[in-house]
Amino acid sequence: MDFVASDFEYYERTIKIMYQNYYWKRIVICGIALVIIMIYSGIFQDNLMLNLLLMIAIAGAGGYLFLEKQKFSEVYHAFLAENQPEVQIRKIQEEEYSYNVLAKGKTRINKKGVRNLPSNNKQYTMMVGFSKAFFSREPLQIVYYDMLDLTYEENFRLKRNGYTKVPRILRRFTLRNLKASAGNAMSFILGNLFLLFILYRLLRYVWSFLRMLF
Repeated sequence: MDFVASDFEYYERTIKIMYQNYYWKRIVICGIALVIIMIYSGIFQDNLMLNLLLMIAIAGAGGYLFLEKQKFSEVYHAFLAENQPEVQIRKIQEEEYSYNVLAKGKTRINKKGVRNLPSNNKQYTMMVGFSKAFFSREPLQIVYYDMLDLTYEENFRLKRNGYTKVPRILRRFTLRNLKASAGNAMSFILGNLFLLFILYRLLRYVWSFLRMLF
């Protein structure tokens, strides 16, 4: 029995909804940003050229996201082809905020929103989620793994077993975690300065609205 084809056929609708929701959230954010800039430009009438460029950029990003949302079938069947004729069983390592797919260059899958779907082959589980990276060309991740082979990252294992006095809400800000993420943070800042600039302008515009109202 080809359990992979059966799994992909059975879960297609579920995964399609997850995929579309992922992009719809980002498209809505682009729409909100456009509305904020348009209202600000209409009220305050300053930085009009800059705001026009920002609106073009945001509209372009929204259009790109919409086109990517339409590619579900292509992306989905690429994962199906990857697991045929022989299924690819991955090693999964669990961290506090992500699952690491060790056999794929340590791809990180965000724990938030991840789904573990039972396979027709009872030995394996289909994990479906999205890349932990801020920006990814292929955010959707579908991997097969054996839950009995799941391992834990060392620091996360110690925390699960109670060998830490740091409350969970503060663990993101521990010195160890900050050191581990410093490189990723620097890469994000250097690689996405334009996005950060747009965010800065939006915050300024929202602050101007609040000052005007209050």
